[in-house]
Amino acid sequence: MFPFFDFFGRSLPLYGIMGVVGLFAAAAVAHLRAKKQGLVFMDMALGVLILGVGLVVGGSLMFAIVQMPIIWENRALFWDAPLHFLSRVFGGMVFYGGLFGALIALPIYSKVIKRDIPTILGLLVPVLPLAHGIMRIGCFLAGCCYGIPHETLGIAFTNAPSAPNNIPLLPVQLIEAAANFLIFAALWLYSKKPRNPLVLLAIYGLSYATIRFALEFLRGDAARGFVLGLSTSQFISILIILASITTLVLIHRKQKKAEKSTLL
Repeated sequence: MFPFFDFFGRSLPLYGIMGVVGLFAAAAVAHLRAKKQGLVFMDMALGVLILGVGLVVGGSLMFAIVQMPIIWENRALFWDAPLHFLSRVFGGMVFYGGLFGALIALPIYSKVIKRDIPTILGLLVPVLPLAHGIMRIGCFLAGCCYGIPHETLGIAFTNAPSAPNNIPLLPVQLIEAAANFLIFAALWLYSKKPRNPLVLLAIYGLSYATIRFALEFLRGDAARGFVLGLSTSQFISILIILASITTLVLIHRKQKKAEKSTLL
């Protein structure tokens, strides 16, 4: 819709701007509770930097993996215009790849601020969907991750670099953003009392993966990787749903076993 923002004669991509805004908004909200644990805002800002790098690297690598069939078909372009070829290969992001990249960077962040990983998860998991929701608004502004054609609820882009222009498309990016904001509100309220960080992570994983699996059917962009009629993100969603349910069941059984031991 508005892929670029003119700032003192320079065109800045709104997708990237919204990504930065989302990360710092999440850090600012997380800081409201982090203060009780002796963390200052700079500690949360370091999280934006370190985990943000993991997010970008992981998301870009996953995008390249998903694009592999297209990359192979156009491999000859590498020798004609290598920089242009590489910009296309790593020119997008897949959220799940970014999420895994941030989790891989988590131990580094833990060592830098000298806090254990469970403490960090307890602070960051509730605000993760807030950052993601804001980023999805950036997707809508840029015209990427667009939805299927829909005459009634569709919104037509006029200057989108990736979405079909002048065709009413379902704003699935905004639907996902709204879903993320609802998950954020629920997790933020639920985590007001001390909670097991793994429970928070499992609830988030189960909630988002279920929504993402359903919304993939409303996506119109083809460059997402498909196997047996399901997209790459749908297969990952299934794995996350199973892992989240397993985690919740195991934690519940462990709690029940501990309660029985206490009674005995």
